[in-house]
Amino acid sequence: MVGTIVSTAGKIFWRRLGLMVVANVLWLLMSLPIVTWPAATAGLFALIRRVVTEELDDVTLETRIGDFWDGFRAHWQRGTLVTLLDLAGVGIIVVAFIFYGRSSVEALRWLVGPIALVLIAWLAANLYVYPLLLHRRFSSAWEVLREALLVALAYPLTSLSLLITSLVLAVPAIVLAGPVLFVFFSAMATLQTVALRQILIDRGERQEVSA
Repeated sequence: MVGTIVSTAGKIFWRRLGLMVVANVLWLLMSLPIVTWPAATAGLFALIRRVVTEELDDVTLETRIGDFWDGFRAHWQRGTLVTLLDLAGVGIIVVAFIFYGRSSVEALRWLVGPIALVLIAWLAANLYVYPLLLHRRFSSAWEVLREALLVALAYPLTSLSLLITSLVLAVPAIVLAGPVLFVFFSAMATLQTVALRQILIDRGERQEVSA
């Protein structure tokens, strides 16, 4: 499944490269104030979702950059809330990892391994958070985050492979900085959107057409 997801996402990204670059730059600009970062991410995923639907479902949606702003306005509140919950979860897990890792009680240090697995599962769940936020339009932020975690646990090999792939792709983005940053985030959004779509198909769910 992972090979299909990566190759499909790569083909879509390459075919719509111009729009992807513009959306990526817009996301970077709108993320600079920090507080608008979740809304900008929702806007980016809304645009990418329409591109994926248009490419794979043979639906003529005529995706345009204005779809970024539509997603920005429509999902900024839930996007902000789900991001805050997500970051809080990461913070709690990291604090627990450090606390038990530094404990002088050997029995407590044994908890470091299970906590590390929880952290990996939580990071893998992040692959599906924003695609699910758009797909489950009437679900609360907590319900979206919960389902993302359940998806990651239900598809451990796929999720772990995609997480590793994302981290590997992040290396040149960090090292090369400038050039790669103009395409990296829209590429990741495409990969995550295609991944959720493939999982929904595998589960027998129908993908919604509208963003």
